[in-house]
Amino acid sequence: MAFEPGKSRCYGSIVFRFARAKVALSLCAASVFGYGVLAAEADSPGTDKQTSGYLDVGGSRIYYETRGSGPAIILLHDGLLHAVTWDEVWEPLATWHQVIRCDRRGYGRSELPIRSYSSAEDLRKLVTYLKVRHAMIVGSSSGGALAIDFAIAHPEMVDGLFLIGPVLHGLPYTAYFLERGNRNNEPMQRDDVRAVAKNWSEDRFLIAGPNEGARRKIYEQLVANSEKLKFDNHFEQSLSPPASKRLSEVKAPTLIVAGEADIADVHAHCGAINAGIRESVRLVMKEAGHLIQLEKPKELARKLEDFAERCERKPANLPTAVLRSLAGHYKSADTILSLAVEGNHLVGRIGGADSRFFYPESRSKFYSRVQETDIEFQQDATGNVSGLVMYQAGTSNNWHRL
Repeated sequence: MAFEPGKSRCYGSIVFRFARAKVALSLCAASVFGYGVLAAEADSPGTDKQTSGYLDVGGSRIYYETRGSGPAIILLHDGLLHAVTWDEVWEPLATWHQVIRCDRRGYGRSELPIRSYSSAEDLRKLVTYLKVRHAMIVGSSSGGALAIDFAIAHPEMVDGLFLIGPVLHGLPYTAYFLERGNRNNEPMQRDDVRAVAKNWSEDRFLIAGPNEGARRKIYEQLVANSEKLKFDNHFEQSLSPPASKRLSEVKAPTLIVAGEADIADVHAHCGAINAGIRESVRLVMKEAGHLIQLEKPKELARKLEDFAERCERKPANLPTAVLRSLAGHYKSADTILSLAVEGNHLVGRIGGADSRFFYPESRSKFYSRVQETDIEFQQDATGNVSGLVMYQAGTSNNWHRL
């Protein structure tokens, strides 16, 4: 997989563009070829078992934590905070899943990079070490950009993408977006970490409304990790060509969630991702900004659990002839739904709306992986398909076959 250096300017990287810091780095005593493992610790027993440790991914160690058991979910943090951004989300998710979170190079408890690297390859090494064959990938902001890169580079390892206020490598930012970042970071020129932390904690796009708890967490974490604020990711390599030109390669079901109060650039990136990934849906969460996991963790965890449950379903293996017998046009009032066979599933379209994928649960029942929509086909007295019932968000609608 080709990677291109110097092009990874996503949300977190842009807002923290400082003059390159003169940071003294201690080098490893021995040359590292590939990657190695440092000791991990078990923190609690039973179903709530939690482990943590460091993994040498080639020149730097990254910190990781795991909790729970079951199908894997990987949480990728934004470009402002490190893995603590998931504190209120990952515990409830661990009830039914193995949840993994890590600090990327240059963030939190992980080491700064000292040479060229790829975050997507760091993630692959971590997942391989933890013996996870495939997982649901959850990414916030620049973590969403990483999740998309990973899905392109390693599609066999991705069950689904849950993207929160994601940005997209290869898509530009407006002057307003860049000016906002420079304005918030300006006190760093005087090494005034607390002023930088105050600026970001009060930013109207990161958090909607007062929400003192979320704003306080941003402030405290930035101050506590002040040595990482000067991190410049010029060593990072991104996909080449960039993901913005390769979204059609993403085959995993994708749910995109954006806060209504987030900055316009993020909504533009979300729209581009939605348009480029065929099996994707975009949702806007009210009274939320950029870091929804800090603002509405319970609501976000419920959406994620529902999405994961749908993605984890195994579709029934129906003969193509059965699928073809269900394809056709269905009408409800003045609306027409067209269903066509594509591979092992049906693809539905209403007018000029985006396509919707429906996977077989049985010969008559089908489900969507990206939204709460199910359809059940009806037969007449002769056994022929006469219509269907569509169940969506607690409602049902009858459609008759044309």
